[in-house]
Amino acid sequence: MQILALQKDKLHLTKLTLSNGEEVLIDNDVCREHYLKKGDELSNEKLNDLVFESQYQRAKSRAVWYLDRKDRTSKDLYNKLCLAGFDKKASAKVIARLVEVGLIDDRRFAENYAERLLDSNVSKREALQKLLQKGVPYDMAKDVLSETDTDENEQIEALLNKKYRTKLMADNGVEKVYAALIRKGFSYEAVKTALKNYTEFED
Repeated sequence: MQILALQKDKLHLTKLTLSNGEEVLIDNDVCREHYLKKGDELSNEKLNDLVFESQYQRAKSRAVWYLDRKDRTSKDLYNKLCLAGFDKKASAKVIARLVEVGLIDDRRFAENYAERLLDSNVSKREALQKLLQKGVPYDMAKDVLSETDTDENEQIEALLNKKYRTKLMADNGVEKVYAALIRKGFSYEAVKTALKNYTEFED
């Protein structure tokens, strides 16, 4: 097939009009690198290669743009690229490349995110779920959390003083706070002990 026309379509894309009736969008840089011009002959294989390379370059630029704004796991970033409409194979290649050069590091992400969660008095059980939601592999999330020296009792005490002090004074306040802390993933024994110590101290 032959290229009948090239026209800038968007900021980073050129529209190729082909002799078979197709119109294909190719990244401007890819067009320049391959010296594409009107009258060039393209095989189906060559066209497919150009489309894939264009998808890869655009997906890589978008991925770096996402990472400039916040750190992400490889799974989270891959899903975000696919949702943005990029080819799955091109997106997977982008992720592999960014992992290779160190721009994506799931372990680093897990350690930093876990630290922020635990410092905010999130229980390890809830932190595990949040790490999994961000795309951290289960075994890695468990391993990272097992290496922390967070004291569950201190976390509960801090929550009682900062978040639940007023609620404890309401009718059935102790029961409601007890249920809330259990839902947050703290152990029954730790919550029971902390509430007992807290109410005795207040009395």
